[in-house]
Amino acid sequence: MNIFVNDAPIQCDEQTTITKLLSQQGIQAINIAVAMNNMVIPKAQWDTSLVKDACNIIIIKAVQGG
Repeated sequence: MNIFVNDAPIQCDEQTTITKLLSQQGIQAINIAVAMNNMVIPKAQWDTSLVKDACNIIIIKAVQGG
């Protein structure tokens, strides 16, 4: 399957969950938010939310500044 993660094209398996995708991309699931096709996915649903072909995934990392 072909998807987009932060506008970059990526290939993944059909049974890829958000949790698996983050792991494959080396992204720690700490202080981040994930949206799939412009809908924020609660962290409690990452293990069960399957990525679909041509999905647009946005990953936002919270940073602290001052």
